[in-house]
Amino acid sequence: MRTLSILFCAFFLSPSLASAQPGTSRGERAWIDVNLGAAIAAEDTFTTVLTSLDSGGEERRSSATYDNPTGVSFDFGGGYMFTPIIGVGASLVGTAHMAEAELFTRQPHPLLFNRFGEDTSTTDEELTRSEGSINFHAMVRLPIENDRLRVRFFGGPTYFRVQQELVTAIRYSQVYNGSGLNTIDITTYDADEFEATGWGFHAGGDVSYFFNDLIGVGGVARFSRGTVEFDDLDILSDDIVEVKAGGFQIAGGVRFRF
Repeated sequence: MRTLSILFCAFFLSPSLASAQPGTSRGERAWIDVNLGAAIAAEDTFTTVLTSLDSGGEERRSSATYDNPTGVSFDFGGGYMFTPIIGVGASLVGTAHMAEAELFTRQPHPLLFNRFGEDTSTTDEELTRSEGSINFHAMVRLPIENDRLRVRFFGGPTYFRVQQELVTAIRYSQVYNGSGLNTIDITTYDADEFEATGWGFHAGGDVSYFFNDLIGVGGVARFSRGTVEFDDLDILSDDIVEVKAGGFQIAGGVRFRF
């Protein structure tokens, strides 16, 4: 027990560690960060709309509205410091959001003009949106006297890869008669997963505390933004579906420096 106490004191309370200045620690050249946290999407909701004309020139309309509630995030990154203050790095970030989509359809009467019927519903399962991004950044570390405390700011370009389950068709039943009845009931829908990529940017800050020269804990706040386009013709949409990627992530985890 006495031997363990001596080793503990030597490891955590060594004067060389307590009095180290920024940039003099053997762990200031390279770093690895691992985080788990929450993700707020760049846009809360978006809608796709598909329209067409029937034989009488009246418009058929169907739409799907997608929500992106707060989800989870995971990121892993590392880098190298050229000086005690300036460095470069990269990180891989993954986020996931799940929610039901709202379905809507509006159909004209097959026989009578201006006698529309409509219905709304929701998907019977939550649709998934997942984002993966690669962040490339310059890193600036504040020159703080306490070597165990580290404050950094970073920013740079981001490459986004978005995978989203999107509705491809809304199926419905229609009941009508010659007196104007036109009842629409959504019965089911089709959905599939689509993928899109694009470039954007990110910026953020990180605060960490180290227990020794190697291991610590910290928290990070990151904002990112980009735009991706889903251009598959199967999607329930008249046009290319353009959505915002990225958002705001706040997370915490383990820090390593070498």
